[in-house]
Amino acid sequence: MLFTKEFIAAMRKFSVIRTMDFISANSNATQTWAERTRIDWLGSTGDKGQPWELMVMLANAANRDLWINVPVKADDAYIQKLANLLKYGSDGSEPYTSSQSKPKYPPLKPGLRVYVEYGNELWNSGPGFWGFYWALDLANANRLNISHPIAYDGPVNDQYIALRRWIAYRSAFISQSFRSVFGNAAMMDTVRPILASQVGNGNLYLSLGLAWAEGYYGDVTKLWYGGGGAAYYDSSVQPADTSAATMQAYFDNLPTASFGQSVATDAIWTKGYGLKTVAYEGGPGPGGSALGSVSGTEQLAYTYNADPRMKDRMLVASNMWVSNGGDLLVYYAYNSAAPWAFIDGLSLSTVSDTTSPKLQAIDALAKRPLPAVTLGTAVPGTVYLRSNTSAIQSRTDGDTSWGFGGSAYRINANESDLAKSEMVLVPIRVAQPGQYQISMTTLNAAATDRLQLFVNGKLNGELLPVADGSGQPKETSSLTVVLPEGLSVARIRASKGSVWIRDLVVK
Repeated sequence: MLFTKEFIAAMRKFSVIRTMDFISANSNATQTWAERTRIDWLGSTGDKGQPWELMVMLANAANRDLWINVPVKADDAYIQKLANLLKYGSDGSEPYTSSQSKPKYPPLKPGLRVYVEYGNELWNSGPGFWGFYWALDLANANRLNISHPIAYDGPVNDQYIALRRWIAYRSAFISQSFRSVFGNAAMMDTVRPILASQVGNGNLYLSLGLAWAEGYYGDVTKLWYGGGGAAYYDSSVQPADTSAATMQAYFDNLPTASFGQSVATDAIWTKGYGLKTVAYEGGPGPGGSALGSVSGTEQLAYTYNADPRMKDRMLVASNMWVSNGGDLLVYYAYNSAAPWAFIDGLSLSTVSDTTSPKLQAIDALAKRPLPAVTLGTAVPGTVYLRSNTSAIQSRTDGDTSWGFGGSAYRINANESDLAKSEMVLVPIRVAQPGQYQISMTTLNAAATDRLQLFVNGKLNGELLPVADGSGQPKETSSLTVVLPEGLSVARIRASKGSVWIRDLVVK
């Protein structure tokens, strides 16, 4: 027996098992399939991580979906063979390329899904996160080559913009490789590729990656199931000691409002391109930082994690995640550094924990009804884009100031590459699904100006402004759009001209 019954019981509390630490994603420099750790290897695996067959065995034993982290340096053949291993199994050395009646090491069980991520936290330049530097090297090696996808529109002079493009490019390539093995019908259901980024669209990893991919590939829903950053949440009170007053204050202020704001930002960008909002890892981590460092002692972190109040605050944070547009939140980690561990580290038990307060929270989350989504402006009605509560996101390269006395916003078209046109993304909510009419109000528009309207990643057509020089808002033509119940994101992009926009109108 490879896994204890207690360990499998713990794994079954979650819907998906992520292999980031199993595969040593942060330090795994494996490039070729021959270099990987084989299932018959005896001894330390070092930075190469555990065998993929073992990961599949764990998912099959727990009957849970698998989340894999593809090594940053893995070559094309490695990626193809990894897809074959998951689809068909392996003989311990090479993956099969067709279904076998008695595979030596079976593939992922029918009905289970595989989430596919490129590396881990490739935005993170902190100590131990070697993937950032490897990906940056790969981006630099290709950013001036106009025959390479990341430079399809010309040499990329900024190495960090090239890095954002490289992450999206390689992630898309991995998705296409898995499509070639699993087939079109399996994509976004059995196979769920993820575009992982820095939380809250930090440093524009998410928005620039999506914009580049749309410009090069077109519809990004053919590449990815979901995207987004991590979903860690903190208290505004640091766990400096275990006094009753400090602990009460810590839990009273866990999570902070900034958690919901960062979730909302990622949700608007992912849903604006038609993707699910997925956090590759997250949860509470008393005494831990976003970059992985730890303050205080293990005993301190374990004491906070073992407190019964942790369960209730995790439920509050989960509700904040869902209400701000989050879909799948993958928690980190079952047994790791003390701040993030889900085990009761105070017990010193040698048996896998299944009853800690954090695990009790996971049990409760599986049973509770989902809260309503509160992100976005309720419509039918008019969404004034200057409102502090409209939660719009924007991508602009030029003049980002509000004009006309602060009442309108100018977006410019890049007619040589529409993916580079300036845009706004507006979250909206409807109580009843159905057909709605969507238009904009513009100011001082020209007869030739045009605006493209996307809703949840789908292009619905163009809005035609009324030519007018009065400086007063005028409503454009409208488009009929089908909106599902709850949250949608309208993405408005200038396709011709320089257009001042003020409102989104839903009737």
